[in-house]
Amino acid sequence: MTNIPDRQEDRGVSPVPADPPASELKQAHAEAIVSAAVESHSGATRRAYAAAWRQFVEWCDAEGYTPYPADPQIVAAYLTQRADAGRSFPTLKVDRAGIRRYHEDRGVDSPTTSPGIAKIMRGLARRAAAAKLVRGQATGLTAKHLAAIVATAHQRRTFIGGARESEKAAKRRGDVDVALISVMRDALLRRSEAIALTWADVDFKDDGTALITIRRSKTDQEGEGAVQFVGTDAAAALMDIRPDKQDEAAISGRSVFGLKTGESVSRRITAAARAAGLKGDFKGHSPRVGMAQDLAEAGASTVDLMIAGRWKAARMPAHYARAQSARNGAVARFYRSR
Repeated sequence: MTNIPDRQEDRGVSPVPADPPASELKQAHAEAIVSAAVESHSGATRRAYAAAWRQFVEWCDAEGYTPYPADPQIVAAYLTQRADAGRSFPTLKVDRAGIRRYHEDRGVDSPTTSPGIAKIMRGLARRAAAAKLVRGQATGLTAKHLAAIVATAHQRRTFIGGARESEKAAKRRGDVDVALISVMRDALLRRSEAIALTWADVDFKDDGTALITIRRSKTDQEGEGAVQFVGTDAAAALMDIRPDKQDEAAISGRSVFGLKTGESVSRRITAAARAAGLKGDFKGHSPRVGMAQDLAEAGASTVDLMIAGRWKAARMPAHYARAQSARNGAVARFYRSR
């Protein structure tokens, strides 16, 4: 195993450049600097960077390269090998960031900032974009699709091996499927946000609607949170799966949907769409995409979509709703007015 310097972040401490003389900086001030450095990234980001660095070190060990300080050509070889192995471009960006952080935290120029690495990343980005066009984006799960899923959600399913789902199990599973997909659509939830939702985050209103609080998301690193509206149908679906309608304190910390991974969310949505006979690539992102498309069809602007879906930039909502926006564009309005 390559001998590399001890990593302070593994112990929960973010390293800083060499300490200045005590006469210039008091200990309390130095500790405050370390604390601020720790909080510069979320805990999830720090863990992702640490995992990326460990994987790079393991690859260097296997190939006989030195991981620290790393040569830019070695980093380029690692990133291209990861891309060839099927890693997504966002994963490659985390790989690069993890290597950069390890070097910079130790006062060493990062090999990832070289022009060659930047050129490699641009090439891999274009390759990933071309591959995405071939694969296609997730099919938007629109209101029409949701209606088909609701109509078939409680049908008993046959498992691999021939066993059939009981009526009781089908009812419970169908209730969760309808609530999950309905709420993810209305609140434009990401998979991680659906997983993190607890009953304490759901506020049922007298008019049959509900408000849900999203405590934190990947675009909300400061943890400010967001409140999203849920319509009457989705709120009723939530009430159907509420474990104890009388004892709010007992259930406040429980997971609403009882799902622990993004893959489990995707599998449920895919299975529900397949059981409804829907054609397309339905997965975890589909409810969010579908609601954006429905909103655009109803005349929502790109800014409206950004606010509803908590997007920081216009590129993704504009991409998802491009067909609907075209049908509501200036040319379409011109012909409808004639």
